[in-house]
Amino acid sequence: MKYTKIAFLGSATSSARFTSNIQRNTGILTLAATAASFGMACAHPEENKLPDTTIIANRTETSLTKVGSAVSVLDVTGLERDGILHLDEALKFVPGVVSESISGQRGSASSLLLRGTTTGHAHIRVDGMRISGPNITSGNFFGGSNLSGLSRIEILRGPQSALYGGDAIGGVLGIYSKKGTGTPGGSLRLEAGSFDSFTSSLGLHGQIDRLSYNLGIGHESTDNDLPNNHFEQLSYTLRLDYEVSDSLDIGLTLRGFDSEFRRPSYSDPNFARSADDDTESLLATIFAELQVNDIWKSKLALGLYDETYDSDTFGSSNYYRTEGQKYAAYWDNTLHWNDRHTTTAGLVYEKTKFEYQSLFFGLTEDDRESDQYGIYLNHSWDVTDALTLTGGVRWEDYDTYGDEVTWRAAAAYRIKQTGTKFRASVGKGFRPPSFIDIYGFGGASNFDLKAEQSIGWDVGIDQQFCEGQYQISATYFENRIEDQITSTFGPPPTFATVTFNAPGTTVTKGIELEAHAKWLDGRVRTSVAYTWLAESLQDQPEHSAGLRVSADVTDDLEAGFSVNYLDDRSWGGNEVAAYTLVNLHANYEIKPGITLNARVSNLFDEDYEFANFGSGLFQETYPGRGRGIFGGVTFVW
Repeated sequence: MKYTKIAFLGSATSSARFTSNIQRNTGILTLAATAASFGMACAHPEENKLPDTTIIANRTETSLTKVGSAVSVLDVTGLERDGILHLDEALKFVPGVVSESISGQRGSASSLLLRGTTTGHAHIRVDGMRISGPNITSGNFFGGSNLSGLSRIEILRGPQSALYGGDAIGGVLGIYSKKGTGTPGGSLRLEAGSFDSFTSSLGLHGQIDRLSYNLGIGHESTDNDLPNNHFEQLSYTLRLDYEVSDSLDIGLTLRGFDSEFRRPSYSDPNFARSADDDTESLLATIFAELQVNDIWKSKLALGLYDETYDSDTFGSSNYYRTEGQKYAAYWDNTLHWNDRHTTTAGLVYEKTKFEYQSLFFGLTEDDRESDQYGIYLNHSWDVTDALTLTGGVRWEDYDTYGDEVTWRAAAAYRIKQTGTKFRASVGKGFRPPSFIDIYGFGGASNFDLKAEQSIGWDVGIDQQFCEGQYQISATYFENRIEDQITSTFGPPPTFATVTFNAPGTTVTKGIELEAHAKWLDGRVRTSVAYTWLAESLQDQPEHSAGLRVSADVTDDLEAGFSVNYLDDRSWGGNEVAAYTLVNLHANYEIKPGITLNARVSNLFDEDYEFANFGSGLFQETYPGRGRGIFGGVTFVW
């Protein structure tokens, strides 16, 4: 594999490369379109049906037809079938989302960029527990998380602070553990392949009387495609549900990993020097859900999230260490007053502890904690059989800087006869300053720092054909951010971080397209996502796209491919070239309960690069992995 250098490319070159990359895969895209043209007749709509409800849009299960905001729901079973095994890979197939590695190959930290904003503008929840925040880093969680033990992933786009509080300027990511059901059983997956990679995962699930369980444990190791780039991780998941009575359920979830990642030095052309990054992530929740009466359902959840990150960089002991802890209590209530009115309301308490230590340009360390309280109210009203209006308001108080009041409103109008839904939403979002923002890194504090504020809106249309066999969606969005928090490096020798609120208004806007189709009696399945960013933060890619195609070739063989395209981008520093990656997968059931798995990543061995955020000296650039071939077997019982 060749190691290319970063080159600055103008917008005209970017457009030409976009066209060139699409043309390069014309055969694949034409094949998908041709297959679609043969199967537009409606048949067997109940087969391979896409999810038709969402939890994240209103904090209670809601039909997608009644949601006025832009939301995407990913079925984890389908992702794993398509050879997509990690969270950051799965998010590449969602419109409005750029999920990109920050510093190289498998195991490195990853970013989540929603609608042209940054990772710090994304609110992340796992099993109802908020794991994001101004003092909790999310990149290590994205880079290390796999899909084991999950049932679904939901992405709610646009400012959603009225429902979820801080950081929800770009949107909200919801991740949900799978509940065990049915006769006790299990699965074992083993896989080996290129780059000395080996992966194993064991899952046990089922229901015994009133107890449901889903347990998973996995191990992964790879040398990646660069010198000094080894990654090894142990991960685990657990969900227990116990039905105390017909009206009361209690349970717990547990999810975590312990990883070691060797990161080669970007400044060494032979990648002979390295840094060792160790990450430990633990999320635990316990909950009780009570059906109080025919109208009122109440849920109380307690959660803990702990992440420790140690980086021993290029022989400098304990160069950087952070530990973030979050303790939370949530009381959520859903009141179904009648067939037309539903209210969700609740209370929130979170305590965040954060400490860091750095030897970068001298010893720097800090240790702080904060408390946060909140209350929210959201109401959904089916005005008619065709029109649903939703609105909400939230108040939160942060003891580090003050309180915030946010709001949202959305509308969905359905034309049942044509399968059409028009939707629109508008809302206010905010992002509180972090401890490092306020108190500084290296001694430069700013106690007058304000929270970022945003007003965002979108309008869109969802169109279904053949009772949901074919779905297309289009959305235009715009987000206006005030008081954007910006940091710069101060003068040597300390290079203290100077943080301030940028003057004026920062705008992100663009168009999102999404389509799903099933044809040939449901034997062929396709999903397409495309995003055009007219304006974004940190020079993000103007164009991004993802395509997934899978087919039941025979009763025993399932196979398909995926395509990911990412346009030129710079992340505010040097230009990084566009790339197109094509992946293949196949699953062959040799007998009931035994399936052979195969996948090829980066089929055409494309040269491409990842770049860390930053500029000049502080922007790291790494080549991506070349072609990889992997094979394994899955046992199910």
